[in-house]
Amino acid sequence: MTENQYLSFDIGGTAIKWGLLKEDGTIVKKDSFPTGGWGRETLVRQLEETIEQFKSEINGISVCLPGFINPDGFIEYGGAIKGFNQFHFRKHFEEKFGLPVSVENDVNCVAMAEKWQGNASDLSDFFCMTVGTGIGGALVINDQLYRGHSFQAGECGFMITAGLHADLPEHDSLSKIASTYGLREKYAANKKLKLEDVSGEDVFAAYEQNDPIAIKAVQRFYESIAIGIFNITSVINPQKVLIGGGITGRPSFIDELRTHLDYVDMVFNVEVDICHFKNDAGLIGALAHYFTIHPLESEKRTV
Repeated sequence: MTENQYLSFDIGGTAIKWGLLKEDGTIVKKDSFPTGGWGRETLVRQLEETIEQFKSEINGISVCLPGFINPDGFIEYGGAIKGFNQFHFRKHFEEKFGLPVSVENDVNCVAMAEKWQGNASDLSDFFCMTVGTGIGGALVINDQLYRGHSFQAGECGFMITAGLHADLPEHDSLSKIASTYGLREKYAANKKLKLEDVSGEDVFAAYEQNDPIAIKAVQRFYESIAIGIFNITSVINPQKVLIGGGITGRPSFIDELRTHLDYVDMVFNVEVDICHFKNDAGLIGALAHYFTIHPLESEKRTV
């Protein structure tokens, strides 16, 4: 083995992405496979089988996934990956393979990728928001990832931005109303369609055809994200807010969002942009995090 390489995983609720990365973050090869289920035994087996394929080629293993994860690699709460609740992920895989392992929250890793080589490389204070089936967040202050006392800092998806109207607070949360799930749900309800029959692409296609119901749903979607950004900036006063997630691949996304950000600009003068890294952000950010706890092979990173 002539050059250090690392196996990086981005574990999601429906798929597990993996990549073989060089020390500088270059992706040598990558692929993904469906998550076989949310049980711990199944998930661990899937990861172990992939690691076995590459263990003779790699120097370490870096992982990101949803949830609240402490700096020792113990998963307090696995979010959508409930099989990992109360699981010492790092210890298990280090003992199994004898390789250094790191594990971190997925949105924290998106922020770390942006700080390492992306649109936050020259920033000291920024917030990263991801928009998908839910809303995630990560906060960097003074060049350091801020985790909070119980490793839950940045979780802006739990914010209540339009009052409490449902039986459970999470039903009024930013994740519920400003996510692509919320967009689909709003459109489907007003069209009297089944939610599973409506994709985000369907809603935007109808929006571009001037469907009034789609226009209303999309405007609410952007407005809700803008309100979340306003509340975040009012508390932490970042240099920039970066937005990630598949929806940002829509060419007009940032321009359409900015039409709802006038008040944020007026009061806080904060720049809002999309993340540099798209679907590879988790793989690259997981490796950036790896070097913060295993710095011998590379310069120590500050995030």
